[in-house]
Amino acid sequence: MRLNRELLALAFRQWFYQWQQSFREVKRYGRKPRFLIPWLWLKLSYLLDGPYAVSRRYHRRIKSESIYVYGETPLTTLEMIAEKTGVTSDDHVFELGAGSGYTSLWLHGVKKCQVTAIEQVPLFCWRLHRTARRMRLSSVNVRCEDYMQSPLDDASIVYLYASNLDDHVISELAERLADLSAGVKIITVSYALQPFLHQQAFKITDQFTVPFEWGEAEVFVQERMSATEILKIMESSSSRLEHAMD
Repeated sequence: MRLNRELLALAFRQWFYQWQQSFREVKRYGRKPRFLIPWLWLKLSYLLDGPYAVSRRYHRRIKSESIYVYGETPLTTLEMIAEKTGVTSDDHVFELGAGSGYTSLWLHGVKKCQVTAIEQVPLFCWRLHRTARRMRLSSVNVRCEDYMQSPLDDASIVYLYASNLDDHVISELAERLADLSAGVKIITVSYALQPFLHQQAFKITDQFTVPFEWGEAEVFVQERMSATEILKIMESSSSRLEHAMD
């Protein structure tokens, strides 16, 4: 009985936070119809069946170890990240684990960039794809796939908010992203990728703190290094090692 009351209280807090955040978003972005109209359409589809409930049902169905693994980037926080990292209309942003799709709509509607939303929960994908099709958002591509396997070839920026991943999963993901072309920007929340690799691949270009529903988190902005940059680092490390041995 106590557990049920705690779950009910958690669900109420999530519901209250989501609608409080929605009010802030309408107030801030309400004059941007390119974003607002698709956002309202998608919001209506979650009116009686919110993203947290959708995520819990999916993870319960596939028998995940934890069914409470869902989280979203508040759009006001996403704006801070986009401004700090220099997202422009020329970018093609790949969102790994797009969830409900609100962030994808914001990137398209406010920053006017091309977006590929990769998500493995089928209902999330269906609702976002239906919104993109109905609103004729040709620059929003929805893939119902595992981002550990989905091709990332066309990305100029990769965004990942998944602070609950195990270390071995982050290591596998870092290995995947190390195959990206030089110059591609990778934005992660809570952890940098380079410490999970044995070889040099990424350099941190910025690091800052932003607010989330549960508190503050560090954002790491990384860039895939070129072969020349990696070679210089290796030569510098070798030189320092030789001096230390003398």
